[in-house]
Amino acid sequence: MGEKPLPNYPVVPLRQDEIVVVVVQSKQVTVDIDNVEKGIKDNLNLMVRLIDTIQSRRHKDLLVFHEFPLTGSDIRWNRQQQMRASIDVPGPETELLGQKAKQYNCYIEFGAKGRLPDWPGHFHYLGLIVGPSGKVEHVRWKLRNLPGLGFGTTVYDVLDQYVERYGWDAVFPVARTDIGNLAIMPEIMEPEVARIFAMKGAEILIRYMTLGAGHWGTRPISYRGGLGNTYRIDFAASCMQNSVYGCFVNNAVNMDDLIQDYGAGRSAIFDYDGRMMAEANSGLQTILEATIPIASYRRGHSIPVIPGDLFKHFYQEYVSKYPPNSYLKMLPNSNAESAQLYIKDARW
Repeated sequence: MGEKPLPNYPVVPLRQDEIVVVVVQSKQVTVDIDNVEKGIKDNLNLMVRLIDTIQSRRHKDLLVFHEFPLTGSDIRWNRQQQMRASIDVPGPETELLGQKAKQYNCYIEFGAKGRLPDWPGHFHYLGLIVGPSGKVEHVRWKLRNLPGLGFGTTVYDVLDQYVERYGWDAVFPVARTDIGNLAIMPEIMEPEVARIFAMKGAEILIRYMTLGAGHWGTRPISYRGGLGNTYRIDFAASCMQNSVYGCFVNNAVNMDDLIQDYGAGRSAIFDYDGRMMAEANSGLQTILEATIPIASYRRGHSIPVIPGDLFKHFYQEYVSKYPPNSYLKMLPNSNAESAQLYIKDARW
């Protein structure tokens, strides 16, 4: 049997030959836990103002925001507080952003701590895309937490139940839109995630970060180096290795934070060779813009060509340090409890 014609993965027809993507490096403002409603409203208004400003000149097809533009994040919050500082999906915030996506005939991606109606008692780290329909068109759970860094429910924490409800295809969901196949991947230093998305036909990867104050301890890290740069290099390598475009978005400096410059900035857009198309030159609020020739790219693009049979045996033999499904036994109340749960269950 001969080679399959390109593209050799599922697609929907494109709206046009080229698309304009924008990475929005906006500040992260963590809500006052005693006045959450006002904080979310203020952050939503900032997002809307940025969307209107971005679309006030030439039309943009995809706007990419960072991980927590609506609520911010505080590592000190317990489960009850995290639940309060989360949004309903769908809910009033996604509805308003959906109206903006419909108004401008565009797609808007952003991260959120979200509450889902079929998972009572849980909050999740979600990647969301609202589209020209005005609705939430894509919901992507974070795949896993690192021990002690977050205790929202991820796919790995409830893996068996997740797969039973949604199927294995939903573990690595690809949004097949008329501007290209989009995939959201906040996971870091795990090239397998990008590779699987590419195998499923992702054409544009989106990695959002939040390296703002209060998130990683007490040692300031300049936007000219440190974690932000490490994760950006990791992401550029994923684009190059899988021949896909990439949007890397981090939060901007928030001048009201106690520690202002804490890994903020370094957002970027990469082409399918991992080359920089646009780059943030500071840690301040800014927007990055690039034009992607999506139609011509698709005509010559293929899923990764890899000798998968070489690797299957070793993946089957590998034993993960931390087993899945830990949150089906108990829901931790804090980051510290989550870390202890992982340590207790560690296999090696």
